[in-house]
Amino acid sequence: MDHSRSWHWARLVLGVAAVVLGIVAFSWPEATLRVVGFLFGLNLLLMGVTRMLLLLFYAPNHPVLYRVLGILLSLLVAIVGLLCLRNIVASLALMLVLVAIGWMLDGLAEIFVSLGSGRDGGGWRIGLGIVTVLAGIAILVWPNIGLTAFLFIGATAVVFVGLLLVISAISGLRGARTVTA
Repeated sequence: MDHSRSWHWARLVLGVAAVVLGIVAFSWPEATLRVVGFLFGLNLLLMGVTRMLLLLFYAPNHPVLYRVLGILLSLLVAIVGLLCLRNIVASLALMLVLVAIGWMLDGLAEIFVSLGSGRDGGGWRIGLGIVTVLAGIAILVWPNIGLTAFLFIGATAVVFVGLLLVISAISGLRGARTVTA
C-alpha cells in the first residue's frame, strides 16, 4: 500500500479544514473570546493529533529521528491546543503565547522536514513553514495588539497555511500519480 498518497490526502484535508477555520474566524469578527479561543485551540489540537497519527502510521520509511522529533513536537502542539481549550476566557495572554509557540514549532518542523526530504512540493512546504513561523513571531513581538488584531493575524495565517497545505498536497498527489503511472 502506498502511504505517501494517504499522507498527501491527509494534508489536503487538513489544509481545507484550516482554510475553513480561517474563513469562519473572519466571518465573526465580534465573536466572543470563548469562540475564538475554542477555534484556535481546536486547530492546534487537530494539527498536533493529525501530524502525530500520520507520523505513527503513515511514515514508516522516514528516519527514526525524524519520526520521534515529529511525534514529540506534534504532541506538544496538541497539548498546547488542549491548554487553550481548558480555560479559554482566563488564559488569553497564555493562549496568545502558546499559539505563537505552537505555530513557530510547527513551521520550523515543516521547514526542516522539507529541507531533508527531497519530496515533491518541497518549496511550497518551506513556504508553509515560513508563513507559520512569521505568524508566531508577529504574535510574540506584539502581545498587546488586542484580540481583533490577533483574530486578523491568526485567521490570515490559518488561511495561508491552509492554502499552502492544499497546494503542497496537490503537488505531492500529482508527483505520486506520475511516479506510479
